[in-house]
Amino acid sequence: MKLIYKEHYSLKTISSFFVLFLCVTQLLYSQYPVVWSTKDRNLSIKMQFPEGKTKALILSFDDGPKEDRKLVSLLNQYNLKGTFHINSGRLSDEGMITREELKTLFSRHEVSLHGYNHQGMTHLSNIDYIYEIGEDRRTLEQVSGRLVRGLAYPFGNYNVEAIPIIRDLGIEYARTVKDTQAFDIPENFMLWHPSTHMFANANFMGNSPEEDQKEYEKFYNLTKAFLKEKDLSLYYIWGHSWEYSKKWDKVEAFFKKISNNEEIHYTTHIDLVDYINAFKSIIISVDKTQFLNNSAVDLFFTVSDYSDLKKPKVHTIELASGEMISIQN
Repeated sequence: MKLIYKEHYSLKTISSFFVLFLCVTQLLYSQYPVVWSTKDRNLSIKMQFPEGKTKALILSFDDGPKEDRKLVSLLNQYNLKGTFHINSGRLSDEGMITREELKTLFSRHEVSLHGYNHQGMTHLSNIDYIYEIGEDRRTLEQVSGRLVRGLAYPFGNYNVEAIPIIRDLGIEYARTVKDTQAFDIPENFMLWHPSTHMFANANFMGNSPEEDQKEYEKFYNLTKAFLKEKDLSLYYIWGHSWEYSKKWDKVEAFFKKISNNEEIHYTTHIDLVDYINAFKSIIISVDKTQFLNNSAVDLFFTVSDYSDLKKPKVHTIELASGEMISIQN
């Protein structure tokens, strides 16, 4: 498979160009039809993470306690990215980060919602949803000076019927606390179940030392499985920095182990959402040989040719923002 045509267009001209392209293509195909079948063209398209990577890591932390200061310092030290879900109604309370430091502390990371007052979202009234989410978003945006578009459900509680309200308030993803012990990307971004709680349930109330050790081993084994995974994999880890007061050494050891891996794309939650949505918006010809990227994001994907099932051919494609390419076998 080789690239036979490549062109770049500004986003302003893409819409009008594509309409013209469809008209011309229809005219040409009516005069010179191309006949093909899955017997001689069996192509499969799969998303890759930026730079063609097959692994991605999201580190997600809730509440906004003062321990976030040390956590951010460690993340920065190991060039990792974090997503921090903040209760803006608790900013500057005792034991919490202050309003003044919100903008600078998370400058290299994502700021996201966690409900203005950290109310569970199972049985709230519509006005409560509007206040808890709308006011949290308004305050965080005002204080941080940044757009805020994500949410972690307080206590992990959610009401499926309230999702349309949450979406209407500008929220594009919402994380639960239902660990999957897997590396899948969810179909519903508003019910985004993470891979695991950081260190699993080690040091959970009532645990014996033996139970804690099993939980640590469970977390480390899942991390090993992620690092060995060959298919497209997202390792989503969540937690709270206040949990680490007696295990900062373990936090740093984990960050050291997981960082600086050329196979991993380190990302915030919202950046990955933007990337996936951009990939879904690619315009693809019916025969899967022409691709138009009308987003503002450079995209990577594979085109696999299964014409010969015994020797399938896999090619990684980079499709820049505003670019259209054509390929052939």
